Amino acid sequence: MINAKVHVAVPTAFYADESLNISATLAHAQYLLDHQIESVMLCGSTGEQHSLDLDEKIALARAVDRAEWPQGAEIIFGVSAIRQSHAVRLAQVVAQCERIDAILVGFPPYIRPTQDQARRFVTAITQTAGKPAIIYNNPARTGFDASASTLAQLCMLPDVIGVKDPGGAPKLAEVSREIAPFRARYYAGGELDLHAKVAHGYTYLSSIVGNIAPEETVAWFNALRHGEEYESSSRLQELIDQLFAHHPIQFLKEKISAQEGINMGSCRLPLGPIAD
Repeated sequence: MINAKVHVAVPTAFYADESLNISATLAHAQYLLDHQIESVMLCGSTGEQHSLDLDEKIALARAVDRAEWPQGAEIIFGVSAIRQSHAVRLAQVVAQCERIDAILVGFPPYIRPTQDQARRFVTAITQTAGKPAIIYNNPARTGFDASASTLAQLCMLPDVIGVKDPGGAPKLAEVSREIAPFRARYYAGGELDLHAKVAHGYTYLSSIVGNIAPEETVAWFNALRHGEEYESSSRLQELIDQLFAHHPIQFLKEKISAQEGINMGSCRLPLGPIAD
């Protein structure tokens, strides 16, 4: 089981030729774990998951498993793909990675499965991985929105511990009613509208801005959960505004590179910097 209230969704580093830079990716994750972050998530949407081919995902998972992480650090790995067979193959590898503690399962992008097909997709992955799983509902990116009934059914799978971005307050309440008395964890994806999400019942955070302000993000979220004010919230809000005024992942990579001296490179085209 994983216990951290906050995990940071880590960008994936690339070399100038867009090849995978595993060492820089892991170096940034290590930096976060040295700065009050208890959990990191690799190979998610912030990690440009669907720009990685299956071999790259497997190489990253195996490198994560070999790395020397701080004792108690919780490592989450994203498992998804357009093709179910590819996602299941990755889940087979992750199942053998003792240092990966949990998985984030996103629905396949672009193909817009039916609700039943999506349930079978997630079930196949979670059964194969055999690790605590968070379901990620991200219709803005995938084109598929899991219904409250689908999410409730998935929450009752043995390894599923919660849902990232299930939807607005009415949908979250419907999921909670359907699974009662079982209680799932609800993860907010990023810091936009975080005050409202916490008020609606999101008690965990999959952080983006934590990549560049780790200590402040943890303190702010803990304050929000307890209904308290946080004195540095205005600085964090400024960072959040800057983050989403640009392409978020490219902005993160540039900030990380400048602050930590780790060359994260650019996003893979067409998301990289626009050439003159």
